[in-house]
Amino acid sequence: MIKDMWTFASPRIIVFGDDALAFLEGEKVSKALIVTDDTIVKLGFVDEVKKRIKAERVEIFSEVEPEPSIDTALKCARVAREFQPDLIVAVGGGSVMDVAKTARVLMEIDIDPIAITPFTDLSEYGYKKKAKLIAIPTTSGTGADATWAIVLTDKKEGRKLSTANKELIPDVTILDYRLVANLPKKLVSGTGFDALTHAFEGYVSIWRNDFSDALCEKAVEIILENLEKSYNGDVEARAKMHIAATMAGLGFGNSQAGLVHSLGHSFGGVFGLHHGLCVAVFLPYVMQFYLRSDAKARMDSLARKVGLADAEALIEKIIALMKSVEIPTKLSEIIT
Repeated sequence: MIKDMWTFASPRIIVFGDDALAFLEGEKVSKALIVTDDTIVKLGFVDEVKKRIKAERVEIFSEVEPEPSIDTALKCARVAREFQPDLIVAVGGGSVMDVAKTARVLMEIDIDPIAITPFTDLSEYGYKKKAKLIAIPTTSGTGADATWAIVLTDKKEGRKLSTANKELIPDVTILDYRLVANLPKKLVSGTGFDALTHAFEGYVSIWRNDFSDALCEKAVEIILENLEKSYNGDVEARAKMHIAATMAGLGFGNSQAGLVHSLGHSFGGVFGLHHGLCVAVFLPYVMQFYLRSDAKARMDSLARKVGLADAEALIEKIIALMKSVEIPTKLSEIIT
């Protein structure tokens, strides 16, 4: 019997480059459902994706809101169940990804999404993965294009609900750098710190492993070198941040997020704030708290790998980065 066994879960294919959307032209399908939001439609990204898909019929679900509700995910699933696509394409940020990942499962089986756990065998409910899922992120932060997790909001209770299952992982992730070339600065900073937090928490997690370590280390290195440049409009830095976000997603998705995300989800759910902003504000405080724990050795190690002396220097570096990309450093500054 195998005493200790680990698995590494990821999309089957990750495509990246200045015209990575060209990958879609090789997908020969009958019906495709594009899941997105109104902003992405207005930016013209959906039209760009639609013309690349070689499908007899294409429908668009564009009702995803920021911090999406369970009701929105269920509505998307109903649309998918009626349309019966053999391809679902998620075009947007983490909110769009989470709705599309949920809908792909619920179009086939009747189950409360929050009842899904990492240990749920969805095949026992009749799930056969009839639709392929392609994720095309238009922000560089959530890593939802590469993880097995979803986060949905219970609007009535004012709280966020998170779950995960290997069947939720997209089959293909497409990182087209052009889609993030003109991101608003505020979105660059918020999503960038979300990615940094993913990489940090994945690295100090007790569930870490050699695969997640390598990805988290490199993601932290890329983000510290490129986030400020990306914030100031450097196109090459934005491309690097796009890759780093998915690397961080793969890293923490195969270890675990931690206290920063626990606090960020709770705070964001109660006050209706952007997730990236919430985790950014909590990050240095949690790091300072960790100085009194076993995690300090891991933080020291991470600091040295990015050319810093120790964990304290890493915290100082992150606080300086927050200020340079205009991220508030106090909770009182983000509650209005």
